[in-house]
Amino acid sequence: MKLSPICFAVFLTGLCVPAALANPQLARSWADEARLLEAQIRTSGEAPLSDELKTELARFGRVSARLANSGSETEPVPHDLACIFRGMAEETDLQLSLLTDDADAETRDSARERLLKMLEDAAPVGEAAAISLEAGIALDEMAELAPGDGQCSTDLTGLKSRTAIH
Repeated sequence: MKLSPICFAVFLTGLCVPAALANPQLARSWADEARLLEAQIRTSGEAPLSDELKTELARFGRVSARLANSGSETEPVPHDLACIFRGMAEETDLQLSLLTDDADAETRDSARERLLKMLEDAAPVGEAAAISLEAGIALDEMAELAPGDGQCSTDLTGLKSRTAIH
């Protein structure tokens, strides 16, 4: 799987943040749901979206908001991830509000296309979030197992000199 530059940046951001901020399984499930919803919209053809599909999209938006607000006051979800999740929650609500029976065809088509694009973007973002959250959990577990004051016992001075830009 090839990650876009934004997904890679989100992943790296997550590596620098303490663990247990959100549930990696929820982020991965959210990504799976995005793929499923995208496929359902694509296979629905030109027909209006069913009430059941609209309900599932609304639930996806609520989970997006939940992921945006996950974590704690002292250890919130990484800012970039929270912003993306919050934006997707808002975008879902906005586009669903445009998919009404009294909306003209152009408005409905535009809303469908925006939902499709958002869901296409959501899947790799959810995967990147899950990976970064799992990495944070692993780092916290390693820190708990470290002897003494939690500092590395390895001498890393050689690493600095090898990676310095000359």
